[in-house]
Amino acid sequence: MAARSFVFADPRKCIGCKTCMVACIRSHEGSEMTGPRLRLVTTIKVSAPIGCHHCLDAPCVKSCPTGCLHSDGSRVAIREERCIGCQNCVLACPFGAISIGSRPKLESFGGLAFNSGQTPVVVKCDLCAGRSAGPACVEACPTDGLFLADDKFFAAEEAAKRDRAAKSVESFMESFSDVTL
Repeated sequence: MAARSFVFADPRKCIGCKTCMVACIRSHEGSEMTGPRLRLVTTIKVSAPIGCHHCLDAPCVKSCPTGCLHSDGSRVAIREERCIGCQNCVLACPFGAISIGSRPKLESFGGLAFNSGQTPVVVKCDLCAGRSAGPACVEACPTDGLFLADDKFFAAEEAAKRDRAAKSVESFMESFSDVTL
């Protein structure tokens, strides 16, 4: 089974500028839920944005009692109207890539619509679904520290690891050829 695509951050290239977060917010303008769908994590040694990995066997989807989070085949998608704010998905995500935000709760009375407070909604990367250029954060990163990890990327990484393993074994065997028993 093929892996799903997700935005990968190279912490060696991240400068902590938050351009990715701004691009994310701008690409979702018009959405009731404002705010970035990825979060910059900074420690003393590294900084890198953390986003959803769109897991094939997603723990967040399994933990969601309402079906708000679901697999649409190519990613873990959201049905915002089903979110009850239980935070099961937040606890289940192994990457810390999900949070609970809020959006205006609109009600109507006598033909008039009004804002009656806030309602919870899950916030996570949606790979900028519907954006033909792909994830806005990847396009905006000034250091090319973000890229879309897809099947092509995983195949190249797998081949590179096999090559390194073969060279390691070759080196190990050469060290034995120097030993006389």
